[in-house]
Amino acid sequence: MHRSCVVCVLVVDFDVEEIMEGFTMCMTNVIDKIREITGYEPGKAFIYGFNEDGRVRRECVETYGVDTPGEPVVYDTRTKNFHIFPNSMEITDEILQSEADLRLKVYNYFIEYCNNNKETFDVIKYEKSRPSENARSKKLRISEEMHDKMVIDKVVDCKKGEGCGKNKVTRGLYKYLPFYYNGKIYNINFMRFYIDKDNKVNCIFKQIQFDRTNKENINEDGICYPKTYQNHVNKLDKLIQDNKGKNFCYNPPVAYEAKEAEKAVEEIVKKFVEFVKKCEEYDTK
Repeated sequence: MHRSCVVCVLVVDFDVEEIMEGFTMCMTNVIDKIREITGYEPGKAFIYGFNEDGRVRRECVETYGVDTPGEPVVYDTRTKNFHIFPNSMEITDEILQSEADLRLKVYNYFIEYCNNNKETFDVIKYEKSRPSENARSKKLRISEEMHDKMVIDKVVDCKKGEGCGKNKVTRGLYKYLPFYYNGKIYNINFMRFYIDKDNKVNCIFKQIQFDRTNKENINEDGICYPKTYQNHVNKLDKLIQDNKGKNFCYNPPVAYEAKEAEKAVEEIVKKFVEFVKKCEEYDTK
């Protein structure tokens, strides 16, 4: 049985300069201020991948403003999100291209998978001709009004994705795929945040992380990053139960990349569908 895919078109007006000015004013790199607000400090940037022998590695790279001089934008006081950057622009560019390619493949396969599996979701593509400052709240409202419809942004090329990639200070990183369902946001992130034993927030690029938020931003009610970078193997049910009605992050046991690229994409989508369905199942109990 094939499911239908509906296109929802909303047109909105916005002021680019005003939005970008507001964005920059919300950012701070003052460590004492970040610690006072969150209880945490910015940590290190890591790259997840494979070495020459084909073994998994988690490589720490020089982190801008931590290992080298610089004034990185590391904390957004509006969204309460951290941003950790590799110092090398060459490494950053490689991450950007890798994430963009995978993001588009995941997006396309998610739609295909839902259309071909009746036990998944009816997908509605949210198509906006221009960005909007309050687009997230509009999509949340749409997902509430259109019960049991999965609202997603229309992605037309590999560079599309929500996040703070529109501002030069963030180097184009931290784009993700948001999914709006029953008044909640479920995100597929192509980087994994975690808090270490020293209460520092670190970021591993090229690792997958899912999150569920009942509001517009994952850290709106406090920092929700997990205290481990490892996969949450057989822990999803407990995570959902412990965080019922709360925002939380989940480290799914899936690979960012694999020898067979299609397999990695399929597993990401299947695990994400399982994640959303389990969250919704517990929400109705």
